[in-house]
Amino acid sequence: MSTQRQISHADKLPACKRGHSARHIHDCRRPTAGGGHFIECACGSTSKHPEYDDAMREWCSKNDHPIPKASAQRGLPLGTVTAIRRS
Repeated sequence: MSTQRQISHADKLPACKRGHSARHIHDCRRPTAGGGHFIECACGSTSKHPEYDDAMREWCSKNDHPIPKASAQRGLPLGTVTAIRRS
């Protein structure tokens, strides 16, 4: 089983300064074991980050793209939340 997987996005990731296509890779190991999200192309990559948004900000900064705002957090699936009663 591979510890890394490529993540597909609906919108194409911005290319590097040289025009190479970028791809989002998630190393599924814990961050303390060297895991995290990073973006790479044929000529470079970001460092690994616990969150994808941080990797994207680094990628955009390195490649002179506008830095995106952090994405909004998704709400909790309240249908699966169980109430805890304390006596």
